[in-house]
Amino acid sequence: MDKNYFGFVDESGVLDAPNSAQPFFAVGFLKLQDTADIGIKLTQRHYDYFSSQKEKRRELLTSLRAQPHSLNDHELNLLLASTRHAEYKFTNINYNTLERYKALLDTALEYPLYFAALVIDKTDPLYDKTIYKNYWYAYMHYTKLLCREHCKPGERLCVIADYMNKPNASDKFFEHEINEMPNVFNTLRAHSETFTLLQVCDILLGSVVFQWKQAKGLINNSGREVAKNRFVSHLIKKLGLPANEKYPLAKRVNYQDSFYFNVTPLDLKQEKK
Repeated sequence: MDKNYFGFVDESGVLDAPNSAQPFFAVGFLKLQDTADIGIKLTQRHYDYFSSQKEKRRELLTSLRAQPHSLNDHELNLLLASTRHAEYKFTNINYNTLERYKALLDTALEYPLYFAALVIDKTDPLYDKTIYKNYWYAYMHYTKLLCREHCKPGERLCVIADYMNKPNASDKFFEHEINEMPNVFNTLRAHSETFTLLQVCDILLGSVVFQWKQAKGLINNSGREVAKNRFVSHLIKKLGLPANEKYPLAKRVNYQDSFYFNVTPLDLKQEKK
């Protein structure tokens, strides 16, 4: 009997941008069969965290009114941090949001997730931007590649992909193209703020691309980037990768334990054929 899965697809980087500005283009694929419990837990963790932060802020404000004092970094972050609902995106990780993102990741990794990332290094001399007409055709091609390579016989997908605008000049619809695959029974492009699991795919993919940028020396030491590095280090620890290894996500990875985590650099020699 066939098994039905959701396949959440997200992209990172801009394929058509200059290589110096956007050296990597990557597509992430998050496969999950049962979304019921994880959906509830992620939502609950999200609102529990914000409720906790609001209470801590109220307590701090009460304390300040009673005994005014200079704020330490933790107290300042508590006052500045937003307590309103916000979409989880890797680019939004900073000191104020770091613990919230780590809590979301910890909750997600309690479940048997299957994640795969395909990374295209645009700085590689073998990279040829003329292989595809534009980002739209590349996004469809790489989504098909992930859906094909990461589905076993008897597995069927409902694909939910991060919304990317269709060029007016193209007569190709993403949904129609993906639905032509024999292991896909339906496809939807959706704005990621409406799907928490698309957001999980985003932060996993963002972590991978961040390490590839680190390996190229493209990450500075700003506070925001340091916070992102701490988040990625937290993920690496969860994966059980060697702590002393430099940039362990910036290469081919095939981790399999309670969940599956794969990173594959695109074979540019094969793409040219």
